[in-house]
Amino acid sequence: MGKGNIAIDKSMIKTVVDGKIIIPLPKVLVENRYYPMFSIFSPTQCNSCGSKLHVNSHHTRFILSSHGTIPLNVTYWLCPTCKKHYHDQVIGVQGSANYSSEYYDTQMNVRYDGRCSLHNSRLIGETYTEGLTAFCGRAPCPTSLWLYEQKQAKLSKQELLTQEVSFEETLYVDGNWIKNGWKKKLEEFIGTKLTKKEWKKMRYKSVYVVATKEKVILDFEVTERLPTIEALIPLFIRIKNRFPEGKIKKIVSDEDKAIIGAVKRVFPEVAHSFCVFHQLKNVSKRYYEEFSSIEEIPDNDKITYNEISQLILSDTVISAVAHIQKIREFNSDLELSEASHKAISYAEEIFSKNVSFLKKGFTPETDNTMEQIFSLICDIVDKARSFKTGNGITNFCYNLFTYFNKRCFSTGKWKGFSPLMRARFQYG
Repeated sequence: MGKGNIAIDKSMIKTVVDGKIIIPLPKVLVENRYYPMFSIFSPTQCNSCGSKLHVNSHHTRFILSSHGTIPLNVTYWLCPTCKKHYHDQVIGVQGSANYSSEYYDTQMNVRYDGRCSLHNSRLIGETYTEGLTAFCGRAPCPTSLWLYEQKQAKLSKQELLTQEVSFEETLYVDGNWIKNGWKKKLEEFIGTKLTKKEWKKMRYKSVYVVATKEKVILDFEVTERLPTIEALIPLFIRIKNRFPEGKIKKIVSDEDKAIIGAVKRVFPEVAHSFCVFHQLKNVSKRYYEEFSSIEEIPDNDKITYNEISQLILSDTVISAVAHIQKIREFNSDLELSEASHKAISYAEEIFSKNVSFLKKGFTPETDNTMEQIFSLICDIVDKARSFKTGNGITNFCYNLFTYFNKRCFSTGKWKGFSPLMRARFQYG
């Protein structure tokens, strides 16, 4: 429990009337007008022939919602001319399902917060629904939830691509792998069996994400595992068309050739920085493989580690050359551990790579914005494992990124703020 006074949530106030608790139901937008949830609309005439409908039968539907199980008396109708059947429309309930839309929304949040697959969402959903049914709890079946997610993606797409976001003139781009495909169907299609190594290469797609420093995700593109420059150009064109000329001053990415090439074509005047956060992390990793703490690292190795870090952070070719020469002297003159020898070998690799970027006018950047974003979503993306089509991946990403833009941070100085709230608080 947090310290201090916490504001009371008054959005769903309950009142007591004659010993009964009364709960106001949320409003649902239908054709530019709001109606209370679970309102019933009855059809009046046949869509085909225009005849007046006759009552066929009456039925009580039981809708599972976060407010409890709601009984509704609905009517089934019949066209006397063409014999077509109709039924009452319940606001906030899709078709003949017995789950309300706000229940589906909460179940999706349960899925994302629980970092689980569609099938395993049932276990977490049971906790949420405990007390609403006679059993320990109930959640929508995976198929029902998947179908709802596909329909919800249309709204998520519109929200993600049109949300107005202010940022500090810098955008961050990176890609992450995501599993896709159905091995048996692919083998049937190509007419041969795939080895584990072949399947691992073929099953992965890449999702490239553009975000702000406040971790607001603006757009994404699902591509092949190793995309071409042309595959990412549509993503950057959408970003360019979305913001006024001159709003974007810098783009930060890793050394991905596809990103570099696409940015050069679409944003030729924008400064491009390459993120060296993962390089620093790789150097540290080599030392922590041998030493359990910083205190255990010998002085000579600490000097070498600092010099390698300065090499990575060099913003000019002259500075990088000076640092690599010192590192080579340390390698020959000082008694170093195996960790330092591994780190020096890695430094030789990245020296030529970083120098080539510096010659092209790139500058190093240590911000780990994309690393943090992917750390938030990688668990659920990895566990989803239910993507059989490209549309399935795309729709899932629209829902997931829209949700995480509004999800509040649970730690740090921005605890209680979502990325969107943080951006609006900082920039208005």
